[in-house]
Amino acid sequence: MDNKAALRELLQWKRKQLDPTELGWPPRRGRGRRAPGLSQAQVAQLLYVTERTYAQLERGEMSSPTDEFLDRVADVLRLEERERIALYVYSLGHEPPHPQDPLAGTTVPAAWAEAVRSVVGRACYVNDVAWNVVAYNDEFVRMFPRAAHAEPAIPDRNLMRYMLLDEAAREHHLVNWESDWAVPLTAQLRNAVAQHPESDDLQRLDEEVSADPVSGPIYRANHVAYVHPNGDTRRMRYPWAGPVHEPARLSRCCATHAQSQEGDVTMCAAMPLGSPGARFFVLVFKPGPSTDRPWGRLK
Repeated sequence: MDNKAALRELLQWKRKQLDPTELGWPPRRGRGRRAPGLSQAQVAQLLYVTERTYAQLERGEMSSPTDEFLDRVADVLRLEERERIALYVYSLGHEPPHPQDPLAGTTVPAAWAEAVRSVVGRACYVNDVAWNVVAYNDEFVRMFPRAAHAEPAIPDRNLMRYMLLDEAAREHHLVNWESDWAVPLTAQLRNAVAQHPESDDLQRLDEEVSADPVSGPIYRANHVAYVHPNGDTRRMRYPWAGPVHEPARLSRCCATHAQSQEGDVTMCAAMPLGSPGARFFVLVFKPGPSTDRPWGRLK
């Protein structure tokens, strides 16, 4: 099936699901065929366009419809997010630039939280579009620096704030912070702020990081094009002994924190379907000497 046929089937199917009487049209009376759902003329009326214009879209004959028009069609036909994505793909050949729901990516289904908690042996978590942690397992909690004999705890539910503004992260947890972590992190933040201007959390992060005397100069001067860290490997200290099959190489980063081990952490990322912008991470930690990393030191 080509894109034109797929688009036609999608739009016709959605039209048939809508009851005109619920949208203000009187019940159909009299003889004649009564096709279910909205007619093309009724959809066109709701869109404030001519019937010919809407019919062109449904036949796949509209040349490069605008994002605004496609989103209006999605609203009128009450498309779900996955159906809206299909509308864009069939009409333009690519997915929409932003989720239709401004809250998309801020939550994940409860099953995701349960699945993440069940992972054993690797730190894993899900964060939303603003890096707020919305699901995590026990290994993730144990990943952060802590005082000797203290209970494991997450120092900040917002990971970007922790990684860019917390002294423990910059000085003890994230090895080679300025060269290997700060540059890609601030590039990610810049991209997210531009992509989600409706997010109060991201706007607040933008202000806090920009005003910070350590991260601020890097953030304001950073023009690196960088979106997500999938597959990146960087240095980190893990304040736990690691998987049982790995020999522990424990040492102290300072007099305050419990013993930990230094090694390379590779970030494996994926997106939970139904939560655009959210990210699921599994951190693969390998203790030992440093390997080559993609980010060189700042000059």
